[in-house]
Amino acid sequence: MIFAIAAVTSAMSTAVQAFQSHLSTVSDLCQRANPNPRDLQGHFLTVQQLFQQQILPLGTDDAPNGPNLQPVLTEMSRTLRLIAMDVAFLQTARQPHTRHQRQHQMLTKLTQLEAFTTNLQQTLSQGQG
Repeated sequence: MIFAIAAVTSAMSTAVQAFQSHLSTVSDLCQRANPNPRDLQGHFLTVQQLFQQQILPLGTDDAPNGPNLQPVLTEMSRTLRLIAMDVAFLQTARQPHTRHQRQHQMLTKLTQLEAFTTNLQQTLSQGQG
């Protein structure tokens, strides 16, 4: 039984690492001087899908450490929705100042999301011990 829980926790950790990797790619794209909005949207959609399919299920009551993860997952979900709005607005921005402002807002939220992801990883590690 302990080995089964460790295997599940390891799979969860791998899912979070994949999410972090894709999130880092979006952050790198957003830091460019003139990011391609379509590339940014495509990579962000991948991040959203990973979150929905692999990360969000970690918070279910029957998942190991699930109830402890729920507050972090709620904040991550909220932040992802806000970033999605920024991605959409960035695509329609025509003025360089507006584009720069949206990029800055996105980077701030991406940094928050990275912090939540680190917190999630730490919570998973504590559940393993």
